[in-house]
Amino acid sequence: MLDYIITGMVFDEALTGYDIRREIENGIGNFYKASNGSLYPALKKLAQKGHLSMTEEPHGNRPKKYYQASEEGKQAFLDWLSAPFDLSTSSDSLLARIYFFGLLPEDSRKQQLQTYELYYQQILQKLQTLERQFSASITDDREYFEMSTLYLGLQHIQDSLRWFRYIGAQKPLPAFLRTDSERKTQS
Repeated sequence: MLDYIITGMVFDEALTGYDIRREIENGIGNFYKASNGSLYPALKKLAQKGHLSMTEEPHGNRPKKYYQASEEGKQAFLDWLSAPFDLSTSSDSLLARIYFFGLLPEDSRKQQLQTYELYYQQILQKLQTLERQFSASITDDREYFEMSTLYLGLQHIQDSLRWFRYIGAQKPLPAFLRTDSERKTQS
């Protein structure tokens, strides 16, 4: 995953390793962490594979190394980004992909989001079935807290579905955070 994230970060502009780390921390770092111990070996490996070009520019006593995606690296990145995604894997992996969706053609982006939405609708139906089966049978604290995780899951899936639809329509992002009552008043 780190290889693709790096390639996405340098898709359109050359950056130093430090700049890439900062970009990861300030952007995708909300849900993905990359240590220096993994970043610099990944940069070296990607350059050796021909997925990144590396140039050096003088800077004080040591030259600065700048990395940028090569045409081969860009193609590998776009292939990864548009490939079917195993939705049973981590939601962080899904968010890492969506972070770079602006690099995909619109039709591919919409198709991916529709696939994610369908998958989440299926999960929602399963969770709703469980909720109907077990909500009336809560008899003690243990069952209460077990069921509380189901309700959190239901809320998370419903919010995710709303988010997929919202970003699929590319509505203004700040409005997504408004509460239901705020949205209803503005409708």
